[in-house]
Amino acid sequence: HGTCSCGRCVCGRGWFGELCQHPRKCNLTEEQSRSLCESADGVLCSGKESMLDYRARKVLQGALKTSSCHCGKCVCSAEEWYVSGEFCGCDDRECDKHDGLICTGAVSAYATCPVSRRAIETGNGICSCGNCECWDGWNGNACEIWLGTEYP
Repeated sequence: HGTCSCGRCVCGRGWFGELCQHPRKCNLTEEQSRSLCESADGVLCSGKESMLDYRARKVLQGALKTSSCHCGKCVCSAEEWYVSGEFCGCDDRECDKHDGLICTGAVSAYATCPVSRRAIETGNGICSCGNCECWDGWNGNACEIWLGTEYP
């Protein structure tokens, strides 16, 4: 729903989000939307927090939220690039590391546009919700093992 320019998505009319995945127009009521954004424990787009942590932060810092619900989908905080997932409950810093690098030098799964990711990728794979997804030819928990025929 957009184009990629300098490694960032530029959304077309009527769309927004890191990957232009959210429509601006929503045909759901606020109640319908919120019900789709609630996790099994009843927390709305909770991020990495427990219900107790969420309530404490809300009391201490006002109604500050790092994530929000739009049209039945959680929109994870742009300031916290490493938070991803259906309910913003994944931390893309938690992937396996090799020589101190996540997925041996990967960027977040949501840091680039999918159409041009291969052109600007770094490392041997990408961290997606706590698991390394290795590029072709790479293997291992942290994408540290080269199995291809010709070393890149």
